[in-house]
Amino acid sequence: MGVLGLSRGHSFDLDFHTIPFHGEDALVEKHYVSKRSRRQKGILAFLAQDADSRVFCYANAEVRKSDQPDEILRFVDFWKARTGTLPKELIFDSKLTTHPFTHNCNLL
Repeated sequence: MGVLGLSRGHSFDLDFHTIPFHGEDALVEKHYVSKRSRRQKGILAFLAQDADSRVFCYANAEVRKSDQPDEILRFVDFWKARTGTLPKELIFDSKLTTHPFTHNCNLL
């Protein structure tokens, strides 16, 4: 981001999005699609977007249901490895993880 002249964010919007799949692949899981208010086969993608610039700074489209609760921590690890610091603020709804977070949590 620095090479492009973009500053590093401090606050991040985190969310999962289902990309519908209409094929016959047996390994594709069913996920909730909010636009259709139902579950259907699809690829679950996790996205982290800078809250100020709206730039996507992390994405993972290989998330399995069993790995879903830990994806926030994977983003935190990624951000710390890339920048040397922890993200200052993570914004997400309570359905994103099963880990107990508080508004003033210490991630490490």
